[in-house]
Amino acid sequence: MKFRQHPQCEGHEFSDSLCKLEQAGNKTVNTTAIKHLQKKMAWGEGELPTDDLIGDLYEAALRQEGFLDVFQLVTESLGANVFHMFSWDGLRNAPQLSIYTPDVNWDAVIQRYEQYYGALDPRRAFVERAATGEFVFCQDHLSEQDVARSEFFQDYQIPSGLRYLTGVRLARAGGDDILLGLLRAKERPPYTERDRAAAASMAGHLQRSINLWQDARILHRDAALGNELMEQLGLAVFALDRNSRVVFVNQAAEAMLRATSCLRLDHQRLAATVAAENDGLQAAMARVEKTRKGESLALRAASGAPPEIFLSIAYLPGRDTRAAFGDATILVTARRRGTTPLVSARQLQEAFRLTVAEAAVAEALIRGKAPDEYAASAGVSLATVRTQLRAIYDKTNTRSQAEAVGAMLWVLSQARNER
Repeated sequence: MKFRQHPQCEGHEFSDSLCKLEQAGNKTVNTTAIKHLQKKMAWGEGELPTDDLIGDLYEAALRQEGFLDVFQLVTESLGANVFHMFSWDGLRNAPQLSIYTPDVNWDAVIQRYEQYYGALDPRRAFVERAATGEFVFCQDHLSEQDVARSEFFQDYQIPSGLRYLTGVRLARAGGDDILLGLLRAKERPPYTERDRAAAASMAGHLQRSINLWQDARILHRDAALGNELMEQLGLAVFALDRNSRVVFVNQAAEAMLRATSCLRLDHQRLAATVAAENDGLQAAMARVEKTRKGESLALRAASGAPPEIFLSIAYLPGRDTRAAFGDATILVTARRRGTTPLVSARQLQEAFRLTVAEAAVAEALIRGKAPDEYAASAGVSLATVRTQLRAIYDKTNTRSQAEAVGAMLWVLSQARNER
């Protein structure tokens, strides 16, 4: 592949990226990326703006805006032209979840790597064997004779316009390691000692920013999906901070506050109308904050009246999750009496081919119960519940309680929409 350059920017290391961003037309363009490219060109060659880019790399990762564009700038500041990151699927002997320089011209090149040439790549073994966070340079392991005899280089890498690579293995908590490759155009010389030092200084930032970006992607997706699901299922959602102030409500919650007389906002705090029940509500929220174990309760419009509102109170784990709801620590979901329950054990059994026991556990999870709470109420051992949980994860193709609940609610809500 030929690396295009803007006529007015010829000779500048970053001109290709700036040209692509300026030519994006009506597409969303990351202004931070453009500013850094212009600044780099104003500084001239030989200066590495990595320190100046680090803050923007983290900001873009968290905000999900232009992260790959900023990552490309960091790639170029480290002396490379293209980046490619992926995890390796040992069963398929192929890369998976490839992420690479944001340019459609690389789509076909990466596709060929995924379909065939990735399995032939001799450099991957060097990167995998190195310590986490340690950059490896292919020029230290492969001679010119090795390259001349290599099908990978002669039939794929060099015809694609690339030659030298520096790669690093980055740890991904709860998932497979990420292999990141920074590749140079074939016309360029091997990496220098200065390039090595620059790469080593950035390894920690690259790992943290990639993990932050991937975590934020999941968080943004789950937050959007979760809110959509709750709206579909008629759940009112209230998010409270550690001072019990309401910092987020969805549309169903706003409607509930207008329609019911047993739940209200009192100086931005969630309160029950009946004094005794308000005492119970405040005590329950305080216990959840302290113990981090969910609780449920019902509210009445007046003493002696039947319950009208059913609440589920849960603790929000994780700083990023709390930040998505305005630094909330407590999530309260509510539904009115007479509304159809979210799901039944029978629905779960039919939809996911669960056993009766597994469906009962799944139903409890959706209702907000922790595994130990369900085990105590059902009179079974926690070990038995954990075995059933593993079966649920397997049948819903998930890896955690949150993922399993989301998957089950999503499938069932879609089935409800189709009827």
